[in-house]
Amino acid sequence: MRLLAPALARTVSARRPLALVAPPQAPHATALASLGVPSDALLWLRAGSRTDALWAAEQALKTGCCGALLLWQDARPDALRRLHLAAARTGDTLFVMLRPLSAARQPSPAVLRVALYPVPGGVSLDIVKRRGPARGEPLVLDLPSPIVESRYARLARHPSAAPAARRVRPAAV
Repeated sequence: MRLLAPALARTVSARRPLALVAPPQAPHATALASLGVPSDALLWLRAGSRTDALWAAEQALKTGCCGALLLWQDARPDALRRLHLAAARTGDTLFVMLRPLSAARQPSPAVLRVALYPVPGGVSLDIVKRRGPARGEPLVLDLPSPIVESRYARLARHPSAAPAARRVRPAAV
């Protein structure tokens, strides 16, 4: 989410909500607020099934009711095509689909596809598909965490010495 934070903050600052469709966890309002997304700009859509999630995302894209839509789903190529067409029709909604890494080898109509891997202090970004020539090496982006940068992060992270063992006598009953 920190990678998308600048775009999401611009979207909600233009008074257009952010829609989260079928996220793997419940949105954390404080974390989103730290990224510039206030809770009153958030639409959280929980779907009962994959079909419902895809339908909700497609309808939101067709109506242009939100400035950005993030969808967590592994979809078939025909569903991806419908979502791509719906996003292209409105043209002013940022659409990001988060799929499992195993989907990187599957076909997709998306213009840009990336695979993300965590690295210390940031993320490694492999460009799977893009317009133009292929990129041979991954991009490594620093994504400093506000928590890690706090004054508490400077504390020593060494384990403390083990407490001395003490002998406990059983109580008389």
